[in-house]
Amino acid sequence: MIIKKHILFFILGSCSFGAYSQQATRASEELKEYVTYPFSDPDPIASPQKLYPYFRFDGFAHKSEKKQWKAVILENDFIRVQIMPEIGGKIWSAYDKVNKRHYIYNNDVVKFRDIAMRGPWTSGGIEANYGIIGHTPNTSTPVDYRLQQNEDGSASCFLHAFDLLSRSNWTLEVRLDKDKDFFSTRSFWYNTNTVEQPYYTWMNLAVPAGSDLRFLYPGNKYIGHDGDTHPWPIDAQGRDLSLYTSNDFGSSKSYHVLGAHSNSFGVYYEKEDHGMMRYALREDKVGKKIFLWSQAKDGQIWEGLLTDQNGQYVEIQSGRLFNQNVASSSLTPFKQIGFAPYQSDSWTEYWMPFSGIGVPDDVQPSAALKVSKDQSGLHITLDPKRVLRDSVYLLDQSGAVLASDFAHAERMLPIRFTFDRAGIEKARYLKIGPDYFDILREPSEKTLARPDELERTVSSDNEQMKVLEVRDLIRFRLYKEAEARLNSDLQEESASIDLLIEKSKLAWFKMDYESCFQYSRAALARDTYHPAANYYYGLSALQLGQVYDGLDGFEIASLDVTWRSAAYTQLAKYYYGIRQYQRAYDYALKAEQSQAMNVYALQIQYLAGQQIGAMTVGQPLETLKFNDPFNAFVQFESGQTITSHQEMGNERLLELAVWYHGLKEDKKAREVLLQISVPNTEVLLWLAWLSRADRTESARWLSKAMQSNPIFVFPFREESLEVFQWGREQGSNWKVDYLAALLYRFHNQEAKALALLNNVYTIAPDFAPFYAVRAEIEKSHDVDKAIQSMRQAIAVDPDQWRYGLLLTQLLNHKGMYSEALGIINTEQRKHKDNYILGLTRIRTQLLNQAYKEAEKSLTTIQILPFEGANESHRYFVQTKLMLAFQHILDKDYKQARHKLNESRTWPSNLGVGEPYESEKNELLADWLMAYVSNKTGDTKAQREYLNKIVANKKTTNKLEKLLQHQAMSQLGDERKVSVLGDDYDVALLKQIQNDELSKYWSSLIKNIYFVQDQRMF
Repeated sequence: MIIKKHILFFILGSCSFGAYSQQATRASEELKEYVTYPFSDPDPIASPQKLYPYFRFDGFAHKSEKKQWKAVILENDFIRVQIMPEIGGKIWSAYDKVNKRHYIYNNDVVKFRDIAMRGPWTSGGIEANYGIIGHTPNTSTPVDYRLQQNEDGSASCFLHAFDLLSRSNWTLEVRLDKDKDFFSTRSFWYNTNTVEQPYYTWMNLAVPAGSDLRFLYPGNKYIGHDGDTHPWPIDAQGRDLSLYTSNDFGSSKSYHVLGAHSNSFGVYYEKEDHGMMRYALREDKVGKKIFLWSQAKDGQIWEGLLTDQNGQYVEIQSGRLFNQNVASSSLTPFKQIGFAPYQSDSWTEYWMPFSGIGVPDDVQPSAALKVSKDQSGLHITLDPKRVLRDSVYLLDQSGAVLASDFAHAERMLPIRFTFDRAGIEKARYLKIGPDYFDILREPSEKTLARPDELERTVSSDNEQMKVLEVRDLIRFRLYKEAEARLNSDLQEESASIDLLIEKSKLAWFKMDYESCFQYSRAALARDTYHPAANYYYGLSALQLGQVYDGLDGFEIASLDVTWRSAAYTQLAKYYYGIRQYQRAYDYALKAEQSQAMNVYALQIQYLAGQQIGAMTVGQPLETLKFNDPFNAFVQFESGQTITSHQEMGNERLLELAVWYHGLKEDKKAREVLLQISVPNTEVLLWLAWLSRADRTESARWLSKAMQSNPIFVFPFREESLEVFQWGREQGSNWKVDYLAALLYRFHNQEAKALALLNNVYTIAPDFAPFYAVRAEIEKSHDVDKAIQSMRQAIAVDPDQWRYGLLLTQLLNHKGMYSEALGIINTEQRKHKDNYILGLTRIRTQLLNQAYKEAEKSLTTIQILPFEGANESHRYFVQTKLMLAFQHILDKDYKQARHKLNESRTWPSNLGVGEPYESEKNELLADWLMAYVSNKTGDTKAQREYLNKIVANKKTTNKLEKLLQHQAMSQLGDERKVSVLGDDYDVALLKQIQNDELSKYWSSLIKNIYFVQDQRMF
């Protein structure tokens, strides 16, 4: 038995912790004034498929203004947490009142910059993301919220949004206990869809950067977004990546650390001996990521772009999956999972400061712990996160008690235990209350054997891998790419079941229910019990009116536990629709038993229970209310008016109305929609359609729909197709055709969309987005027609700058450079400060070989960059190189050298910071410098530049590799460049000789430095 030797208390600060009273946590709202750099200018043109039905904002202020923002404050005697419900529900700050410091990054300005998928984003705090990869669409717009004082003295702020991209709902409870010096967040996220949706959720927390910052990330490797594996924390060059200062190389970085079993991660600042940790059960959040801006100027510029005086930040992030995977990650073991039909997920995380104990060895909700061992015994130092009045047990691997003691400590007052040496080698756990701390383990004990690379015997080119790639593209909402891949790479004659399932999914998404039925039926011909095949077979059969085939599909799908809850939900929905309420109730109950928080099953259970007089009829509402206080169904059935603060809040009501309609409860659907104070065109059409039994009433709503403005109305639900088809039957009107076309376009049916937009109307649409959408579809088939459509858009709305921009891009694509320059010059004169137009103007000047004009434009433009943007500097380099090339042709080598030196600079007005030297690729400038040096007789400089070209490791294309080969030849280097292949431009190879500049140099510079227009092509 180990005997306790002594207990030593460390007093921090001058506070008397024992005097703190156990007051209830205080929850309040207030208006706080912040210096704000606002965003504006929403795009009225329907977005590309991945972002649709959301739209981007393209206006970002250079100058600030003072603005009042609503802030929610949760505060106890130790912690103050601030939440900003009008800025995506971001947890803006967490302040440690005892140590008088913010333990997450607190930004004292609201500075929106173009980083998120929709544009505006702010740094700092904690941001919750749900849906698809990237910052959530709600990150900078209002969300719903409510405060709640809990019976145990804690207080909560509930935040909620309906994500249109995945038709899922998320609720985040931020909770602060009265007697803890940490806060927690509980996520509740559910898929309201009949079919699988994308699955992505990460919490992004910012902490201040610092020279003494260390990342406390257990693991032995990290993977990138692409799933490729690298060593951690010591990289191949011997750098300790867990130290912030050791990352002073390369570009911005993303480390997804894994390889060790751990429930926590965080950061530590050595100079002040404090830090913060995030704790969660590992099954809740296995992903842990670090994001670092480059420490060169290309990353440093974001400090000034995102704050005024709070300095640089670093993000530490937690996710449900190991990495934030992109499509190429599907070629590794780290693929993408889907959000199953009607699936709900919930998890809790804890965010806590620590101090006074050095780097913790383990963290639990009760304390942060440091372990050391020497000749005198085993020393355990705790930083308590709550009042400790607990027995302390030292346990071995099997849980047997080796020693015990009693802890009496206040929050934030570190205490130290020392145990005698005898037998401590067996110690593996320390138990305090309900918490078990891991101690005295070798790192190898927690190292995991999980594979992180594909087996060598597995080819990434086999059919199974290709099917998995298609599956993941669908899960990324990249439906066009998925369909193209299916059509080009995979042959239907040898189709596997997995391939047929993916074809069924895509057919369902396209609203092609006959094909969905045939593909799933073909899969069943191979395996009659295949659960996914049966489920999609049932869905499509019901859509086609084949009721018993539909029921058969769901009944067999329910044999599989993974699909059981979704199948029972479909059966409950069907039987409720035909008024067999007892069956509906029974199936809804079975669906709930298969998955406790199947939200739609609980809703059907409540409705059917009302009809049959079930004794527990109110229980589903209470369950729903506890997990999601913002549930629109609960609000409506409780007789409340459904209100929403979030952007596009009316979509919550339309979603509920669509759900009621699916149950044949059209009266309730109509009542829900009547709560919308300002219904848009789509809602008005739904009201007309739901009222069609009363012709007068239906005609009234239809008339209102035809008189409404469809601006920023972007239909995306397949259920609306029937409504639009009915609307078209009532009489030709471009507004119905336009909305139906948007729906078809989103669902991969561009031909049908274009046919609707090409209808001839008695009165031509006076709605510019109509023509812009038509041009977007036409451009891949007939650029001339797209140009004509865009001219019509400009004629309708000459003041909207985007139409001139898009017409310029179309004209450039057609090779009509001179006319394009005239259009973009006109737009730039009307919108002088619009840098998006400015960049397109510079590109068009380059296409017109107006290099002097481009150089002038590059001097005057002021660009606010977006993350990853570099085209402005590429245009700058191209302009300087082309001017240098012209001077060389004129044998003006002095001016040529001057322009080549300018090409190596990084003007701040272009919004792109200078990277480390190792990240630069100045190969063309070096080649031209070598040529100029040769012509001016400086053979030493010539060889220096040629050697630099040969040593360049940033070459990215064959043309650059070719120049390296030529440099080797000029140096007399006999080495062979293995990358040279048969597919080189032979004419170009012959023309670029040792001592001559060919006519191909102009195209060579363009090929390397020109970037494509990201908005159109």
